[in-house]
Amino acid sequence: MINIPNLFLYYASQLLKKLALINLLVVTAFLLTTDAYASWRPLIGAQISVLEGQKLKECEAYFRELKELGYNTIILRVFHNRGDRFHGLVENETHNLKSEGVYFTTQKVPVIANILSPLCTCAHRSGLKVIAWMNTLKADYNHSLKKRVLTYNEKLGKIEADGTLLEPDNQDNIAFLVHLFQDLATHPIDGILLQDDLILRHNQGFKIVNREVSPAPDDLYRFTGKNHSKIKSYKPAFKRWRQQQALTLQALANKIFSTCRQLRPNLICAQNIHYELLYKEEWSRDWFACTKEALNTSQADYFMVMAYQERIQRELELNPNELTTAMNKIFDNAQQWQKNKLIFKFETSPQTNPNESDPKLLLTLHNTINQARQHSWRDLILTPCNNLGAASSIITKVDY
Repeated sequence: MINIPNLFLYYASQLLKKLALINLLVVTAFLLTTDAYASWRPLIGAQISVLEGQKLKECEAYFRELKELGYNTIILRVFHNRGDRFHGLVENETHNLKSEGVYFTTQKVPVIANILSPLCTCAHRSGLKVIAWMNTLKADYNHSLKKRVLTYNEKLGKIEADGTLLEPDNQDNIAFLVHLFQDLATHPIDGILLQDDLILRHNQGFKIVNREVSPAPDDLYRFTGKNHSKIKSYKPAFKRWRQQQALTLQALANKIFSTCRQLRPNLICAQNIHYELLYKEEWSRDWFACTKEALNTSQADYFMVMAYQERIQRELELNPNELTTAMNKIFDNAQQWQKNKLIFKFETSPQTNPNESDPKLLLTLHNTINQARQHSWRDLILTPCNNLGAASSIITKVDY
């Protein structure tokens, strides 16, 4: 005899299973065919300071190799300071004619070569996004009319203008930088990254008010030596001053971001920050005028943390075990931030041969990446990835 209630329950359960499977397939299809998938995938970036290919075909071949290695984004230097290496696409004749400028079309500063747009085309064909890495306070390129940062010269005991840095809250300077980044945003890039020159050192950022220095150095510093030749420590007023400077710098960054997004609403906006913020926050405030409070006001999509493991080991004079402890501290402190906003940047090993890496340095890199993985960080950037030897250091022993 057929049990009607049990039969009904059986068919009902089978129907629910089919509906659940259909729902899973629909969601999967949605992720794979829309931007939701792109936003869900980790950002695996190769930061390129010098693109070595001398022809576009060579550059595109390198981009395809990066894609095959697992990268989905390149971060390309689009500024050129005096003394920087030229990208390989720049003809040798240009090296003697132009010593500083940018690699995109603009009327605001000297143009080394208009290579950004064709490189974007090559990268996009290879399946890579392009984030343009651009400087800020050092982008004046000897335009003598722009107002410069005022610096306290400890050796001379006086205030003087720094010829290489733009004053970040001067309205003419702000307008200049905004227009420069607007020109950058007209190119087919996917995002911008602000260089780590958007900082003020501990002795920078003074004003002249009614012919007087403001704030007075004696209100900020405790000195030692003759003629105030060395800053020994900081007074309470220094900390308040640095917090205000941090907010000023972030306001400039936000102005750049918001203006670029008026042209390109979906443009990725990112800014570099130093590892000190996550290791010892007062160091970040005192040395760079960068604070968590200021970054909380940021309109950036990403903070790219320069957690360069070899530099950290060198600067803090750490042995390998101490480096592991220091990196764990950085990753632990980062848990206080939005996980989808922080991206860690690590160093590739120096290349004596484009196809070989120092095994000891490579092991340190792999250990550091695996530490980040153990702390649930998935996005990462390696720098510099100027050739295949450096870029391929990402794949060995790394669990994605």
